[in-house]
Amino acid sequence: MQLSEEETPMQPDDDRRGVSLEGQGAAWRDEDRVKARTAAVRGRDLLLVLLATLAVLIVFRTTIGVPQTTVGYLLTMMLVQAAVPMAAVYLVIVRGRGIPWRDIGLRPARSGWYLRALGLAFVTLLLVGAINLALQAMMDQPLHNPQVEVLAPLAVSLPSIIAVALLVAVVFPFVEEVVFRGLLYVWLRRFSVPVAYVGSAALFAAAHGILVLLPALFAIGLILAWTYEKSDSLWPPILLHGTFNGIMLILLYAAIAADAPPL
Repeated sequence: MQLSEEETPMQPDDDRRGVSLEGQGAAWRDEDRVKARTAAVRGRDLLLVLLATLAVLIVFRTTIGVPQTTVGYLLTMMLVQAAVPMAAVYLVIVRGRGIPWRDIGLRPARSGWYLRALGLAFVTLLLVGAINLALQAMMDQPLHNPQVEVLAPLAVSLPSIIAVALLVAVVFPFVEEVVFRGLLYVWLRRFSVPVAYVGSAALFAAAHGILVLLPALFAIGLILAWTYEKSDSLWPPILLHGTFNGIMLILLYAAIAADAPPL
């Protein structure tokens, strides 16, 4: 079967067999590595991963709020929501195409980017706050965030809060960065960097399915994509994403605790 020109890896047979591009060392310039990684991810493979991600999100959202929903069920569904996309990435991309995790983006970052990611998390918090305040002023009413309805009932015990914190601040950022930056952003980058920024941020925002939060989520997606582009690694955007989510979760549960008896 002959591949189209844009899907043919620019690196020779070694890349198609899964040999890490980083092992080529000085033989490749940075831009050559980027192009080879981009060509290694095929559109139909990316589509399968995205469909698996969206399918589990839809199932999760359609079953939330039913009367028989329990804390155990919510935590299980959140875990499934993370496990299904990662299983798709492994089966389709890593095992199916032989592309190493390192070439997906799980490689050391350029110098200084871990500290910068922490700083950017606080900048992102301020930016998101400003965007949401502006929307509230335009709509002349408070924003309604459905995520609060999912997370608030889980603040019933210390173990459930710890479980939620691990999922929201560690697991979900890892999964989302692999899918939306490691795969989607890299695939879109074959067209241009601006297209990759806008396209990956737009799909990242849309995948959350919360209309009122689209502007803020789009801004977050742009910052995460820029961080990945500049650091050449998924670890800084994972750190940024996890720090942002963790702070937001702390603020949510602090607000709940202020109106509720101690655990």
